[in-house]
Amino acid sequence: MKHLLLSTAGAVIALSLPALAHADEPGWYLRGNLGYGTHTDIDIVGDVMGDVESEGNATGSVGVGYDFGDNWRLELDAAQLFTNLGAVSQFPNSSAKLETKTGFLNAIYDFSGFGSWEPYVGAGVGIVRGNATVTAHDFPSGSLGQAGVVNVSTPVCSGVACSFKDGDTGLGWQLLAGLGYAISDNLTWDTHYRYLNSNNLDFDGSVAASLGAVSAGAMSYEDVGAHSVMTGFRYKFGAKAKPVMAAPVVEAAPSFYTCWNGDQVMNASECPPQVAPEPVRTVQCWDGSIVTDAAQCPVQPTYTCPDGTLVFDQNQCIATRSSVTIGELCGQEYRSETIYYEFNKARSAETQAKIDRILDIGQFCNVDSISVVGHTDTVGSAAYNQRLSERRAQDARDELVRDGVDAAKISSSGAGETQLFVQTADGVKEDLNRRTEVLIRLSSTGGSFIPSN
Repeated sequence: MKHLLLSTAGAVIALSLPALAHADEPGWYLRGNLGYGTHTDIDIVGDVMGDVESEGNATGSVGVGYDFGDNWRLELDAAQLFTNLGAVSQFPNSSAKLETKTGFLNAIYDFSGFGSWEPYVGAGVGIVRGNATVTAHDFPSGSLGQAGVVNVSTPVCSGVACSFKDGDTGLGWQLLAGLGYAISDNLTWDTHYRYLNSNNLDFDGSVAASLGAVSAGAMSYEDVGAHSVMTGFRYKFGAKAKPVMAAPVVEAAPSFYTCWNGDQVMNASECPPQVAPEPVRTVQCWDGSIVTDAAQCPVQPTYTCPDGTLVFDQNQCIATRSSVTIGELCGQEYRSETIYYEFNKARSAETQAKIDRILDIGQFCNVDSISVVGHTDTVGSAAYNQRLSERRAQDARDELVRDGVDAAKISSSGAGETQLFVQTADGVKEDLNRRTEVLIRLSSTGGSFIPSN
């Protein structure tokens, strides 16, 4: 039943973890946990034969690790568990105990998007040191030299008496599933379940075949494992404190009086005298709508022709000049766009629309070259921001290639947090600094515009 409860607790934690990601500050941390653990059922083979079932006991672990700031942690972990295994195969005059000490290197992935809560999963490999104490004999008095000797050996011992007190070291692995709660920027309450597997452990001892005849013996614990649930704390060094924003001071707005003509004054006596309204006059707008003021007409869309002139109909572009070469229009012309990104994102919902808009001129001119430069704000390490800016530049570059631009004409790079649009202190989120700048240089196609009749 104890094994079932521990396994169920671990499974519930693991199955409740959605895969989300977050950004955090890198840094070293220390961890300490205490809890309850039990070894799995173990088969004993060799000069002692049988099976044992572990009782639960207190367990603990300590760890030192490094948080890389991008959901991943790497940790050195040491743990200890001692349990009484009881009688071997329930036979009297037999007992078994086991202590395991482990040293593991764990890789841990933290999930984000839960506020102060931080679920995680992990796995580790390392060394398992097992210390075993096993005795089995057929002397009811418990001593070889006293009366009452039974000459039939115990069912679990290959001789009259078996005694083992030895240790063995082997390789092992473990799985972890846990949940942290951020008490502060540095301190996290950490609770986790772990399953340990160390395969087989071999031990040496002695076997008494008869009175006075003692020989060396050997036995093994097969399929040694353990379940543990522990809670404790994790302290991270050097975590940046979150800035406390002062509440804005709101001054009481003065009380105004609205006059008949919409003017706002302090007193009604300041309103201008009311005059009779003029007759209502209507104006027909360019789209056929009727308004009382020409300023109310919707803005008529305009188009920029390749030669820089503005027209109300794109078909009028050809008629704007009698003979203009594309080289004159496009030889020195540049087009640029800025794509903005959400915090810690390498893709933007604006990318496709802005790339399509900057490439509209391609119907008149050839693309000579395109420069794409990604930028970030100052939150996070400089190395992390450099990689993020390169991924943002790659986002725009990939969209240009999908739109048919020759990849050889595109230069792509990241500037990290070195070229801020808005100068801020380190660790400040700024929307205008999270951007990718696209500069396109156009060249002539060699054709010319023919005026319409």
